[in-house]
Amino acid sequence: MANFKLYKSEKLCSKIETEHLYAKGKSIIAYPLRAVYLAVPASDTGHAVAARFLISIPKKRIRHAVRRVLLRRRTREAYRLNRNLLEPVASQGTTVLIGFNWVANDERDYATIERSMQELLNKIATAITNQ
Repeated sequence: MANFKLYKSEKLCSKIETEHLYAKGKSIIAYPLRAVYLAVPASDTGHAVAARFLISIPKKRIRHAVRRVLLRRRTREAYRLNRNLLEPVASQGTTVLIGFNWVANDERDYATIERSMQELLNKIATAITNQ
């Protein structure tokens, strides 16, 4: 049985790594999400995971906090269930830092978010394995 738990080590919390991600990372869009990603050697992060991520739902786009939290939960769930798409990256000995940003001006259902997440993760995996 596959392990679908989401561990603390998979969350991107470091301010230094976040600034590094947004300064040097590459961006791709699959509406309603935009992903900024950066591949780093696994030894540099100090964590033995394939990817570390963060989710940003800006107040400018979604005004109500309840709606932002709902979208953050949906996005996190879509990532948790589809992160196995990044397994080819983990076999290379690299860790991917990913920032998911909400770009739509309205709320979307889970199916739309999951399709977008799958598309983003596939694009990230192919881009990094082809480097």
